[in-house]
Amino acid sequence: MDKLDNIGENEIRIIGSNNEEPSRMPRKHSWPLAWIVAGALVIGALIWLLLSGGEEQNATLTVTAIQQDVTSKQKTPSVISSYVVISDTIINNVSLHRYIPLKAKPKLVMGLLKQIPSEYVLGAMAADFGKYGEEYQVVGGFVYHGEIVSHSKSKYGFCALLKDTVVIGNDLTTSYFEQAVEEMGDFFRQHALVHQGEVVNSVISQSEALRRALCRLDDGRICIIDTDMSVSLAAFSTALCQYGVVDAIALMGSGAAVRWAVDQAGRRYIAGADEYDFPEVVNYIVWEKE
Repeated sequence: MDKLDNIGENEIRIIGSNNEEPSRMPRKHSWPLAWIVAGALVIGALIWLLLSGGEEQNATLTVTAIQQDVTSKQKTPSVISSYVVISDTIINNVSLHRYIPLKAKPKLVMGLLKQIPSEYVLGAMAADFGKYGEEYQVVGGFVYHGEIVSHSKSKYGFCALLKDTVVIGNDLTTSYFEQAVEEMGDFFRQHALVHQGEVVNSVISQSEALRRALCRLDDGRICIIDTDMSVSLAAFSTALCQYGVVDAIALMGSGAAVRWAVDQAGRRYIAGADEYDFPEVVNYIVWEKE
């Protein structure tokens, strides 16, 4: 017990089975060992900080790369090459909506479209039709892909579709009817509204309804212009002239007559009743994607 009690503060005693006196280590020799241990701890700490910092940096770069990769895979809004430029204006308190097709070919389509084909970016009902006896017939002269459907000359206004050319005029005896037959083109008649920049004299109706017209602008572009309000034919025609329309004929514009337009983002705007049960002689002027 005395030996255990007499352990000096600078001594390390190993307790074993023998009773030999353990060797004593002077205090001054313990300082180099302490410095070595402390230095090793500092170096270890530095290495750990460096390693952990590097791992954090690598993780950040990995996340950034993933974010960039995900961003690059995100779909941009659909943009189509054939579309319709849509614009609105108000002239003399008449609200007008203008539809100008770009990179699209015009043609007539006959027969009820129960679903609007995606390749038609702009379209509207064209020639009037009526019931004669037990069957419906197109009103006015009508040529469909070179085939004569009707010879009637009940209306002065006309539209001839010859290849990619659209001719709008006001002539009861125009030769474009025969030319459409010869060139396998299309032709239909409607009421003339504007001719050579002036309101047609026969446009005197003051009854109000939704209006729609096929127009040639002063820069030569062909477009459809309609209203979302009931106006007289005279007020509509006058507003067209002031909007820069050179020639115009009416299109079917009643509440049920359908018109659609697809903008550059692929959104389709429809007016009228696209599911209305029209007879098979219903016809449309459409612009098809090139």
